[in-house]
Amino acid sequence: MYGPSAFLSCAFFTDRVLWMPATAVWILVAAAVYLLGVAIYFIFYWPWSRSQRALRRLRSEGAPVRSMRRSEERVLQLIEFPAGAPVLLLEGACAEFVIRSANAPPRHVHTLAGVPVKYPAGLQHAVRAGSNTAEVVLGREYAMIVRLNGAKLTS
Repeated sequence: MYGPSAFLSCAFFTDRVLWMPATAVWILVAAAVYLLGVAIYFIFYWPWSRSQRALRRLRSEGAPVRSMRRSEERVLQLIEFPAGAPVLLLEGACAEFVIRSANAPPRHVHTLAGVPVKYPAGLQHAVRAGSNTAEVVLGREYAMIVRLNGAKLTS
């Protein structure tokens, strides 16, 4: 009465070619778009959001070791950091990543122990390949290094 080809042709095979219902195709397209979005997030946004979380954690849990000295304030000429701002100790490895945007040039972000940092002129040479120890002043989006591996700011 019914041969094996009758069941296959009415389910998913027609003339030995795979056939999928329209709903399954839309589900696969939606899943592909979702996976593409997740991949873009992890490639471009994840490093920046992780470093911002590390900066917030340092701001809330970090203990100041001293206040910024007048000579450091003069050398840095910072508007963002008030006089006598607390200086925190930060230890860890240095890393760098690039944030690319269609509307702006690529931006290089340096991190120390996961916290985004900026090096003032004269301290970039003091970075070591392994672990680094820095004294930093916290800003809104980054921490400014005032002493790195024993190297001080020079005027």
